[in-house]
Amino acid sequence: MSTLMLFTDSICFSRERGIPVIREALRHFPNILFREINMFKHPQKTQRLGIKMSPTLVLNKKIISVGIPDKEELVKILFAEL
Repeated sequence: MSTLMLFTDSICFSRERGIPVIREALRHFPNILFREINMFKHPQKTQRLGIKMSPTLVLNKKIISVGIPDKEELVKILFAEL
């Protein structure tokens, strides 16, 4: 099982638009678990992964996107990474 994490914060404007896009893309990937991580509540994890901006997508501890791509692009990225 893979894990896709969205690192964001409470003031991130992309968050509300991005989460539905991510969930829609993940319909193609039933073996990917999705988690949202608040960067301010988990600063050590954020720093350890090298995340500097919100939003950032991380798949299995690898940054795959800074910002949230559209659904088609995210599907392409996920297929390439798995």
